[in-house]
Amino acid sequence: MIFIPPGLWTPALPNILETYNALWVIPYAAAVGPIVAIFSSLMFASLADRRFEAQKLLGCLTLFGSVFLWLQFSVLSWGWSPWWYVFFQGCTALISAPMIPILTTIALVNTDNPQKKFPLYHLWGTIGWLTAGVLVSWLALDASAEAGKIGAFVRLGLGGLCFLLPATKPKGKRAKTWKDALGFGAFGLFSNKSLRVYYISALLFAIPIAAHYMYAPKLLKQLAELEVNAGAMQSFIVVLLPGPSAQMALGQMTEIGAMLLLSWLGARARVKPFVMISMTLAVIRYGLYASAGHTGLIYLMWIGVALHGPIFAFFSVTGKVFVNRRVSEDMRGQAQALLALMGGSIGQTTGALSCGLLFNVTKAGQTWVGWTLFWSILSSMVFLCLAYFTLGYKQKDENKNAQT
Repeated sequence: MIFIPPGLWTPALPNILETYNALWVIPYAAAVGPIVAIFSSLMFASLADRRFEAQKLLGCLTLFGSVFLWLQFSVLSWGWSPWWYVFFQGCTALISAPMIPILTTIALVNTDNPQKKFPLYHLWGTIGWLTAGVLVSWLALDASAEAGKIGAFVRLGLGGLCFLLPATKPKGKRAKTWKDALGFGAFGLFSNKSLRVYYISALLFAIPIAAHYMYAPKLLKQLAELEVNAGAMQSFIVVLLPGPSAQMALGQMTEIGAMLLLSWLGARARVKPFVMISMTLAVIRYGLYASAGHTGLIYLMWIGVALHGPIFAFFSVTGKVFVNRRVSEDMRGQAQALLALMGGSIGQTTGALSCGLLFNVTKAGQTWVGWTLFWSILSSMVFLCLAYFTLGYKQKDENKNAQT
């Protein structure tokens, strides 16, 4: 359920900002969160590992984060400078960044078969995000700051529920140095080659992937305005999913199937083949986006958006379980936070700024040729990530260390 608030505003964000003449800040808005969260996720995960019960820490973070989330979208409706939006989004991210790693730790610690059951836990987050995205379009809030304000009130309620989660006591020793207190000890995990390659792949992969939520909703909106009808199926989808936010939820629909597949496979879900499949699908997805920009056919976008489910599940969910297997109990929270740091903070910051620059240089959003060039370049970048992981990660390392 903790995924409902971001599901309410993230897919709609480009169109919300455009409504308030603030679309130009989206690269900065997308980058500021990861920047300020670079060390907060490690620090709070270290506290969960060493000092505080994880569910109580999660509850406090969720409650405080709801206040800044409300301010984040209120300043738009108040007519304040868009830079205030960027500022409050940074405040929200500073508090919210550790939430997913801590929640992941709670789920993995309190289950007797993580490989099989963790995808099922994650499945509920997918359902929450999907429901939120569809609801935004049904309420015609695809371009309204009210979507974010509703997310703030939902997060406020969820903050109280977090205290009812299973007690997850700290298992690590108290920090003896400032580096341990800040969670910097997690960087020692880079000495493990298989972990190192996965962490670096997460960073590289996050750079082009950042463009998905930044600009896909805008292209969906522009394609819908063309009114190029491809038949009864397109009409059916438009009725069922009437706006860009709802159509972006196609990715969560397929994600449900991907999660169920991972749960069924359990321990047989090895990292390398699933990461390679994920990256290959990401190459295809951006290729479909490029084709949609070239032909004006919105259903190509829908197919690409639907690929988000297996792309996310096969890379991220499999990776979280993989990381959990590789580290000792007293480092699991910090290991998940390091993954969020590499793929979330550093990767998304770099991705937001570089994709924003590429968007302007290619004139995507202004010309259809620009859209085609924009997504084609990003597709090539994902292919390079795939090549790095394929050559760098050795399956025998995974098999050799499977019990460590």
